[in-house]
Amino acid sequence: MFNRSGRKKYGGQPSYEQRNGTEQDARPVIGAKIISVEAHLRRSSMYRITLQLQYAAEDDPDGLGLYDLIDSPRAETLEPSVGSWKDEVDALIAHAQTAAEPGEAVLTVHEDTLVSWRLLKGKLLSAEEYAKLLQQEQKEEAYRSALAMLERKARTTAELERALKRKEFSQEAIAGCVERLQANRMVDDSAFARRFTEQRAVNQRKGRMLIRQELMQRGVSRPEIDQAIGELEPGIEEQSALALARKKWPTVKGNDRERKQKLMAMLMRRGYTGSVVRTAVQQAAAESNDSSNEDDAEWNDVDESFD
Repeated sequence: MFNRSGRKKYGGQPSYEQRNGTEQDARPVIGAKIISVEAHLRRSSMYRITLQLQYAAEDDPDGLGLYDLIDSPRAETLEPSVGSWKDEVDALIAHAQTAAEPGEAVLTVHEDTLVSWRLLKGKLLSAEEYAKLLQQEQKEEAYRSALAMLERKARTTAELERALKRKEFSQEAIAGCVERLQANRMVDDSAFARRFTEQRAVNQRKGRMLIRQELMQRGVSRPEIDQAIGELEPGIEEQSALALARKKWPTVKGNDRERKQKLMAMLMRRGYTGSVVRTAVQQAAAESNDSSNEDDAEWNDVDESFD
């Protein structure tokens, strides 16, 4: 959906007209002409393209008036020679212009887009080309937004997609952004799952069942979760469960049987399997010298209840 300037709305950002207070035109955009190209002051490898928009007139529904742009005083050569490309860009950067008039729009594009599209001053764009350029801009904005989020913390593909959707980027822009991030290995759900699993198991003392649930909530696929959990260092869960049982045992109230049941329930909630829980609680209780031989029969009954 294009707004009145022909600019697609996304990211919850104000339009060019809203930022600069220029008038909006409700007519559809049928073409555009580049009137300036300038390097972005704060974004490396990015350029600001200012365009003069051509609107459909009521008596010109087919948009034939687009060719009037060629005769505009601001029009220049549309197909400069290859040898003049660098000089042209350097000159435009040195004498950057800023759109501040009604009927103009500013797009931010990557230098790769600038070169591949040969976006030179004076070039005419059809309505279709203008729409595609807007899509390119949105994909680049989505990519920049994703990079900013990844700088703060690692995220899964699904988490990034949800965050970009909340910023009102189109599905096409999100898909293009994710594809680019994956190609650059900046988003890798398998690697994320491995790091997440190890961190949760060692530092937070969580078992595989809870880790699996948390990874599923983050949108990681089942095969990737299975692989990450399967690559856990042997004995990690047992060591973490025992350390937690030793820490919690002195604070659990009740007789020996009640204390064991409560501690086992607590460890089960942390995501440990029944066998890991039983071993950890039994060893913690034995080490504390709070267990007696009379509890052996009761212990077997408790074991069976957790199978």
